[in-house]
Amino acid sequence: MENKVRSILKKLERTPNASKHDFGHVLVVAGNIGFGGAGILASTAAISCGAGLVSLATRSENVGAALCSCPEVMAKPVNSGQDLDNHLLKPSVLCIGPGLGTNAWSEQVLYKSLHAAKERNLPILIDADGLNLLPKILDFKVSKKNLIITPHEGEAARLLKANKIRTQKNRQNMAKKLFDLYPGTVVLKGKETIVYDGGSFLVCSAGNPGMAVGGMGDVLSGMISGYLAQGLSSKEASILGVFHHAVACDSLQENYGQRTIEAEKAINMIVIDSQDAINEIKELRKDFYKNVNVTGKINEYNEQLAKAVRVSDFLELGDFLRWQSAPRRLFLAAPTCG
Repeated sequence: MENKVRSILKKLERTPNASKHDFGHVLVVAGNIGFGGAGILASTAAISCGAGLVSLATRSENVGAALCSCPEVMAKPVNSGQDLDNHLLKPSVLCIGPGLGTNAWSEQVLYKSLHAAKERNLPILIDADGLNLLPKILDFKVSKKNLIITPHEGEAARLLKANKIRTQKNRQNMAKKLFDLYPGTVVLKGKETIVYDGGSFLVCSAGNPGMAVGGMGDVLSGMISGYLAQGLSSKEASILGVFHHAVACDSLQENYGQRTIEAEKAINMIVIDSQDAINEIKELRKDFYKNVNVTGKINEYNEQLAKAVRVSDFLELGDFLRWQSAPRRLFLAAPTCG
């Protein structure tokens, strides 16, 4: 699966004359009164993963905080479903649900977003309260290739009207049932997060219990949406988002301890190009040891040898540091659920 992740990363490479308009426009619809941080985390994560443009449609009370937290995000005050209409005309990806709540405002903006996704053929990621409200949308129709749902086990149990304890015992079967109910890409969060789109199951072995804090799911939704905006398929964006999200949190655990992990810190730990750096250091080391030529006598101080040893030490240190921050635990192909 290492090759799979690397092949996806290659699709994100940019040309020298690239423009922000080449990398999509994510609209995050999130943040009801009292839950503004969720939308801010999701939209900031989308920016951090390389989306060209990111807008945040949120309650007016949250706009000031959003602009102060991440000025790159275009924060839009939306206090009704009608307020959202104009903002749905430009984005190439929709992300809805973080901090959405379950009141009338929540239902209005969810319905408007789903309608826009259907009419404009837009990819849409649905998370959190967006999932809790989904059963109320009776005419829900989004094409399979455009839909991503990201439930944790509690949300999955509510969608399927099942017992949460029972869902934990057979997570692959649960992911399959979610796919049958809402065909698209299912990201079933939890210990060893599953990505499933009707084909093979992909299980992420990275991650740790320190991720069980508020805001982590919001960050993941933003990351996946950010990758989606750059032209990846729903499955590819989900794989990359889940992978980098888990690895970032493992890096936080390794460097600062499990109890200090916070959602905002995870955004700052996102690593995309580590493997390229590792490969470059390997090539430098290979070239150095192949071409190094030290002359002089063995029984006297050798300045050239001292320089060569220092260069060798720096290359070893660089290799060590890059591996410390690089994705080391990869997705494992899990057996197909019967």
